[in-house]
Amino acid sequence: MKIDPKNDVLWRVFLVYFIVVAVGVWVILAMVRIQVKEKDELLERASKRELKIRDEKAHRGNVISKNGTLLATSVPRYSIYFDPVSVEKELFNREVTQLADSLSRLLKNKSKQQYVSYLKDARAKGRRYVKIANKISVADYKRMQKFPIFRAGKNKGGFIAERSYVRELPYGELAARTIGYVREEENIFVGLEGAYNSSLRGSDGKQLVRRINGNFWMPMPSSDNVDPVNGDDIYTSIDIEIQDVAENALKKCLVENDALQGCVVLMDVKSGFVEVMASLSYNEEKNKYEEAYNFALRHNVEPGSTFKAITMCALLENNPGLDIDSKLHLGTTDYKVFYKRTMRDSHRVTDEKGYTTIRNAFEQSSNIAFATLVEDAFVDNPQRYIDFIYKTKIQEPLNLDIKGEAKPDIKTTKDKRWSKLSLPWMSIGYEVMMTPIQILTFYNAIANDGVMVKPQFVKEIRHGNEVKQVFDTIVINERIASAGTIETLQELLEGIVQNGTAKNMSKLGFSVAGKTGTAQISQGSAGYNKKNYTATFVGYFPADEPKYSCIIVVSNPRGKKYYGSSVSGPVFKEIAEKIYATRLGVVDETGEYQADCNSFVGSSMVYFNDFLDYCNTENISFVDNVQDNEWVSVNQANDELFVNSVEFEDNVVPDVKGMSVTDAVYLLESMGWKVKFEGYGRVKSQSVKPNSELRKGSVINLVLSSK
Repeated sequence: MKIDPKNDVLWRVFLVYFIVVAVGVWVILAMVRIQVKEKDELLERASKRELKIRDEKAHRGNVISKNGTLLATSVPRYSIYFDPVSVEKELFNREVTQLADSLSRLLKNKSKQQYVSYLKDARAKGRRYVKIANKISVADYKRMQKFPIFRAGKNKGGFIAERSYVRELPYGELAARTIGYVREEENIFVGLEGAYNSSLRGSDGKQLVRRINGNFWMPMPSSDNVDPVNGDDIYTSIDIEIQDVAENALKKCLVENDALQGCVVLMDVKSGFVEVMASLSYNEEKNKYEEAYNFALRHNVEPGSTFKAITMCALLENNPGLDIDSKLHLGTTDYKVFYKRTMRDSHRVTDEKGYTTIRNAFEQSSNIAFATLVEDAFVDNPQRYIDFIYKTKIQEPLNLDIKGEAKPDIKTTKDKRWSKLSLPWMSIGYEVMMTPIQILTFYNAIANDGVMVKPQFVKEIRHGNEVKQVFDTIVINERIASAGTIETLQELLEGIVQNGTAKNMSKLGFSVAGKTGTAQISQGSAGYNKKNYTATFVGYFPADEPKYSCIIVVSNPRGKKYYGSSVSGPVFKEIAEKIYATRLGVVDETGEYQADCNSFVGSSMVYFNDFLDYCNTENISFVDNVQDNEWVSVNQANDELFVNSVEFEDNVVPDVKGMSVTDAVYLLESMGWKVKFEGYGRVKSQSVKPNSELRKGSVINLVLSSK
């Protein structure tokens, strides 16, 4: 049968028409379904791909020292990525080798040829987010912006920089444990950073961003956007200059005595603000001492002989009429047996007839004497001894801002661990546990005429120039004991330095009061041995008008020395001398060098503002030849004062004779030299002659004289 060509063509046309109509209907139905049923879902998916809410991190606040310097701050760091696909082929081929060379020189993690291969391979594979460097400094970031290819910018040069902030300690490990750190994702909050995290962290913001070409996100206006609020700054009581002196002195002590760890805490007597807290422990893997553990507030120790001041306080409160110069018979040996257990003294403290005074027993730190005194006074009612101790409140935690304080352990007679031995052994600082800062708080109360104040570390919280919170002194106990008891304790602690176990500190040029302590370290079930000790010195200065209290604890000195006076005492001495010379000075303590014309004329130079203050106060006129100079010389002729400028040359030592030690140390250290001095008063002589050239960092020794 023959097919009509016209019918065949017509059939084909109808078939195509039917298909087109069917497809059209399907498309229309699909569009209707999308518009009606799937619109919201698809829009949500699109927005998730093209729009998102991004967290805008707040800038963390600063931690600032008493001196006004930064202890911790957030600094910008940049992570660098490269989009080689966005770079024109001609530019990429022309400069990729130069870029590789620049990256190799700066980052030093790949060779030039390795970078060439790395960048070319990334472009060939179409990678648009190639990692180049992680968290580089601002200086390196700016330098990298000028590299070949990168200098063409983000769009043409494929240069992608993501900024973040990292916490930096400008003074390195100095006071690092006290400053602390925060790792919120791990729920770790250490030191001041952890204690004041809620103030420092600020509030993060929210920003709507849209994806644009090159996988970049562009900020978009939105009513949901929230600006970040930067964190507050905390102003601490830490004196970074004295902290440096303390850490160096402590480290030298630990090295010389081959000790495991140690700490220093320095506290303002009246206010309780802590100006130094250093804890160093030996890291065997790194073969160095570092601030990895806050020994001062986290580590409980048996206080040993430093507890005798607490015992003496209980004895005096129990018997207000106790005469510390009364005779006490202990026998002619250096040991005594209490309940079948032998107690020893480091040396015999009695005369040939076996007598000593309570004063001498305290100054010589006799274990036997104090155990005997406590036994005689409290054996029938040992809880009374505990009650007097508890009255001081030293058994209570200090609840410091910095977390991690170990709780003091001073048991009562109801404790299951109590035995007949507890009373005599607690009297000399065993079977009790306290942290170094808790021990210091008690001695600080003695210096503060019986008022116990809480150790604090932060004085103010500010947001910019706005003061948000001021921290005042917190009194823990308005009176730890009667006025008579406190006065006697002060007298006894001064006697230890003048006549007793800390006599090596009696010639500092200013008065010191304190107590040495040497305690064997418990080995648990193995008891005590004669190899492991804790050496302590705790005290305050100047003793006649206390300004600072300080404790030094050295754990497990393994050298030839282990007594508190010979191990910890020198650290106290070095810190006290530095503070006295640069913070207190002879003027404050004795009045011997009160400002007068002679003191200014007799000095090689004086601080101009000090001289102006004196002249304004005394209404004295003078001939001014000064041109904005800090330091001047003052001369007198025909009852008239002449003031002239003093010029300095770099690396040339000035004449500091006749200057106050405070001014001399400040001037020389500001010019780049290190200063050591001996004696007290004004500068009598200097080890480097005036006008001599001396390289920065060298040491200049000063000899001081009160005349």
